[in-house]
Amino acid sequence: MSDEELERIRMKKVEMLLKRQSMPRGILKIHSKEEYLKLLRDYPEKIIIIDFWAAWCAPCMAFTPIFERIQQEYPNFLFIKVDVDENSIIASEYKITGIPTTLFVKNGKVINKFVGAMNYNNMKQILEKIKSNNH
Repeated sequence: MSDEELERIRMKKVEMLLKRQSMPRGILKIHSKEEYLKLLRDYPEKIIIIDFWAAWCAPCMAFTPIFERIQQEYPNFLFIKVDVDENSIIASEYKITGIPTTLFVKNGKVINKFVGAMNYNNMKQILEKIKSNNH
């Protein structure tokens, strides 16, 4: 392996480390398709958990504290909220027909989907399974 190749590998590792360190904390609210696509580009190796919701949806409101609690327990995943009224384009691309819907996405591909308000134990069970499959 040449010095150039080694340097390229080293720089890629540094870039990945910096991205990991600068990964957003907390739950991100996505306001546009552009924001969402940027997130996918910036963190392709991360699993993104998306809560599709709406302000008028009572089950969505019941799920919100569970989503927030789980996010604090799983900081290595990216948690985002997508308001289906504000971002109908993203919702229609993922064929969201009922809310709340939780998608689990990696590299832009859905690896799991749950329609309805999930309880804490179900959410934790899914995340543990995903976590063990990715290590």
